Amino acid sequence: MRVPKLHATLAVSALCAVGVLAPMSGAGGSTSLGALRGHLLFTRTHGNDVQTIFLATQNGERRLTRPGAYCCLVRISPDHQRILVMPGGNIPPPVTGGTINLAGGGFKRLPTLDPKLNLVPQAWSPDGTRVAYEGWDDSKPSRTGVYTASAVNGTGLKRVTTRPGPHHDAPLDYSPDGKQLVFYRSVGVDPDPYVGGSLWVVGVDGTRLHKIAVASTRPAAWARWSKNGDRILFANERTAPSSAIWTVRPDGTHLTKLFSDRQRRFPIQPVWSPSGGQILFALDPTNDQFTHPANGLYIVNSDGSHLALILGGNNFKSQPEWWP
Repeated sequence: MRVPKLHATLAVSALCAVGVLAPMSGAGGSTSLGALRGHLLFTRTHGNDVQTIFLATQNGERRLTRPGAYCCLVRISPDHQRILVMPGGNIPPPVTGGTINLAGGGFKRLPTLDPKLNLVPQAWSPDGTRVAYEGWDDSKPSRTGVYTASAVNGTGLKRVTTRPGPHHDAPLDYSPDGKQLVFYRSVGVDPDPYVGGSLWVVGVDGTRLHKIAVASTRPAAWARWSKNGDRILFANERTAPSSAIWTVRPDGTHLTKLFSDRQRRFPIQPVWSPSGGQILFALDPTNDQFTHPANGLYIVNSDGSHLALILGGNNFKSQPEWWP
């Protein structure tokens, strides 16, 4: 089985494990969840890339899934009822993901109508009716690109970008009006497609393709659109000698360094707060998140000021999702 080059390096645990809803204990470390307004979904990663999904509020946190049941992807639906995931273990072809409920169970495989096309889900449309996918066909490299399709029944499959060959385009987020996608265009090959890529914006109809963050900026394969649509948020790629959080306008102008850590830690995977007034991200002690160093989840104001710890502990936390 071939797996997606960017966002779905599969864990080895069994598919369809039932989610567990239980109070978290023994996480190790400090929490300041009282400063959190809303719900926070995130993963903890342990040895051998085994991930567990957690849900946190001001009142504490709960484990939603068994370790290794799901991996590589956590995206909450716009109605906050379902979570996009990739299952752990072997996936029958064509490779795709599915959804679970907020209790961590009820896995439903996303419908795919093309028996040859692998479709790894990456983002919901703002109205929740469509999903954007990283797609490829093992037997026909010319089909590689970004696709969208109905989240309900897989119909209306539409190719958005064309990327023939071994390098992939991975959609990262829809614009708030649902008319555009920001995506990561890789240039590396296995085992490290996460270095040297660039960020692009394209209309969901495949038009108006343009680059917004070039390779010299060293963007990571992670970006989030602001609530009012005027900025796109991202951080630097793994193994970069230094790292920061940036914003750029959807047309590629006004690239702005928003935050860099005074202790020279490495911010990863920033997301906007529900109101757009804050940004949440993990701060790693090293520049290689693939080694899963113990880190903390922090927030800053949307201008990069007032760094505050939300969740510490002797473990690696990533893939945050924040909603009201």
